[in-house]
Amino acid sequence: MRETLRTRLGWLHGWLGYGAGLVLTCIFATGSVAVFNMEITRWMQPEVQLTTPVPPGAAALDAATRLVAAGQARGVSAFIALPSVRSSTLDVLHYNGHEFVGAQLDPATGEVIPARVTAGGGLFYNFHHTLFLGPQAGTVIVNIAGMALLVAIISGVVIHLHALLPDIILLRLSAARLRAWLDAHLLAGVLFLPFMVMMAYTGVLVKADMIVPAAPRPVRSLQVSAPPPTPMPDITQLRLAPLLAQARASLAGQEPGFILFAPQRVSIFAGDASSAFITRDHADFSLPEGRPLPVDTTTTPIARTMQFMHGVHYARFAPPGLRWLYFLSGLCGTAVMASGLVLFVMKRRRHAGHTGAHRLADGLNMAVIAGLPAAMLAFLEGNRLVPASLTGREDWETTIFFAVWALCALHALFQALRGQAHCAWRAQLGLVGLLGIGLPVLDLLCCPAALHALPGLHMAVDGMGAAAAMLALYACHRLGRRGA
Repeated sequence: MRETLRTRLGWLHGWLGYGAGLVLTCIFATGSVAVFNMEITRWMQPEVQLTTPVPPGAAALDAATRLVAAGQARGVSAFIALPSVRSSTLDVLHYNGHEFVGAQLDPATGEVIPARVTAGGGLFYNFHHTLFLGPQAGTVIVNIAGMALLVAIISGVVIHLHALLPDIILLRLSAARLRAWLDAHLLAGVLFLPFMVMMAYTGVLVKADMIVPAAPRPVRSLQVSAPPPTPMPDITQLRLAPLLAQARASLAGQEPGFILFAPQRVSIFAGDASSAFITRDHADFSLPEGRPLPVDTTTTPIARTMQFMHGVHYARFAPPGLRWLYFLSGLCGTAVMASGLVLFVMKRRRHAGHTGAHRLADGLNMAVIAGLPAAMLAFLEGNRLVPASLTGREDWETTIFFAVWALCALHALFQALRGQAHCAWRAQLGLVGLLGIGLPVLDLLCCPAALHALPGLHMAVDGMGAAAAMLALYACHRLGRRGA
């Protein structure tokens, strides 16, 4: 009976893990990088060289208000993002369908910084949450993958529980390839099991309403004509500086993060980095006179629990050390998913041989494990190569990301189905190595001034590219030694 249970759980772990693992590898990889989404955006805007965030002055806030009013006149709904420790500019942003883009202002003077428009780290953030399939369908797919991960974790623990300690202690990385891959999968899975469970559980929970929406309340139909839309009042004369000071005093120690404008009021929201609880507490002021309205805060136990779940998952409160820990843990979680994909194909190919299905699975593995890192590095390099003054350049950057990934996927599938997967693995790993080595070189050649102004930021991003290159080239070298 026990073996039957383990056999059935093994089937569930393998097939469910492989199907969801293709998506989860992409989710974990982009989510790990998205921990530094704001820093990556600043790297991709080398014209912004402010090193120390300063509180926005009255002149800068007035300039930002005028930009918001100009956007409203064109039918663009924009908001103001205040400077923070991670972003030193005063931003006027609007949503273009995938990313928040807009102007960056010097918070001391209010002058617009001539920074290039970029998709930035928001591409990785949005892909992590929606797979770039839209906020509805994409979020539902990601949540289903998260639930599948929880099921795969539980079944994996039950399968290996009887010999878990010996398998971890006797780490046999130099043994036969199947045994070495299994030991590496188990070791990384056990060490980072709490992190993966935490991220999967909180990720599913914070978006649970997308899968199980609340039942709509019955609405009594009324035969009344809808009132005409309320026009936006003139906000160019509004003075945000005194309102910001009042909001800071009203939000119980939470630092203001962004400012939204509505037809009847302006709302100053608490920043997400204020604490481990991501709230939407805000102070409202009437328009156009700026009269204070009641402060809106949420303190019920259920609301506070959900706010904490959001805070733990997004980690916007995290200091740099904890942010790096999230990043490294996410990469190890990615390694668990990737090694599981490889194990799935190796185990079944050992019994069934090189069938068409196994070749297809090998090609899909290659597209995810090697093709995605190549596309991410190409996206960063595309930021340096696409002209800074090009209209719609953020769409060009996004196109580079998906075009490179699509080409890598087509190459992987074509070569794998021809029985040349080994050569394709080496070629794509070599491409990752070439792109990773080229990233710091291209950064140095294109943006020497930014590299001098913000050396820590550029060394971190360029160093991650170089580290990916070394890892890919090492794997390529090992493949060459092992032969087909």
